[in-house]
Amino acid sequence: MPGARGRAHAVSDLSAFMLNSITDMQLTADGQYLLIHGNQPTAALHRSVLNDLLVALPNAIEHADRVIHNNQEMGFALHCQGWEVGRLDGMEMVVIRFRLSGSAGLSFSLPAEQIPYLLQALGGAANAAGEQSPRSNDVTLQ
Repeated sequence: MPGARGRAHAVSDLSAFMLNSITDMQLTADGQYLLIHGNQPTAALHRSVLNDLLVALPNAIEHADRVIHNNQEMGFALHCQGWEVGRLDGMEMVVIRFRLSGSAGLSFSLPAEQIPYLLQALGGAANAAGEQSPRSNDVTLQ
């Protein structure tokens, strides 16, 4: 997979199997593995690789869409149902958490001194969309 760490493997490698449907996912009782059930034998991913997988999947989706649609400018974005902004335990980092479909959450942290630049960028995007002062009932500020 382009952009992933390590050597990219061809789909025909003997160690690879084709998983083209997921019927269920669950964590083991000890939280060490994510079990993925589908049309192949259950795949077990150790928790140490989940962050790498989180980075690799959006990159793979975007790259696949670019190849399939022959459009190198195509981008990818996850749909967000809500968001929260706050600080964790008095840290100097600001945390922005996005709520995705299925109640999944994805959080990002950034230095507090970057907030004015983030506000400028969001203000520019809101103005470009024709909104003066965006408001939402699905917003939490801490």
